[in-house]
Amino acid sequence: MTQNNDTRDIVGTVAHMKKNGSLKFLIIALCVGAVLFLVGSLALGDGEKAKESGEEEKHEELVGFFEYKAILEEEIEKTCSSVSGVKNVSAVVFFSEVGGSLYAQNSQSGGATGNEKNEYVIIGSGSNAHALYLGESLPKLSGIGIVCDTGGDLTKRNEILALLSAAYGLPMTRIYVSEAG
Repeated sequence: MTQNNDTRDIVGTVAHMKKNGSLKFLIIALCVGAVLFLVGSLALGDGEKAKESGEEEKHEELVGFFEYKAILEEEIEKTCSSVSGVKNVSAVVFFSEVGGSLYAQNSQSGGATGNEKNEYVIIGSGSNAHALYLGESLPKLSGIGIVCDTGGDLTKRNEILALLSAAYGLPMTRIYVSEAG
């Protein structure tokens, strides 16, 4: 009997929360908590294991990626805000590739078979042998989204499209400008 009463109490509480809208808030709070838990566990993982498996390096690359993304978004917001009559600009950028380490490679054609073979350029010998590191590649920008206040002026919207297309080498179809509402 107590189990039925407990079940009725739970169902009654959920129904009450659903009525006053706090059920949605609870679900959103649980989702945010789960995301924070996952992010925290990635950031605070076991240091020794991360060093041994290279996870720490991947985490640093991921942090570098998000720092680059934030800097690029801020730069775009400042650029758009400098257009006369444009204010309250928010920008988001999208990438098709994350970027990463670049190493020198030799490419060889397979002749009649048409197969191409790529090999890393190795320097040193024995235990000192390693691939020739060239540097880091930046993430490949594939789109920009802008929300701003232009006062409904379509010429300002088109000016922003042309400006961002020229500055970042994207076709205008990969840039979206929306009026803040």
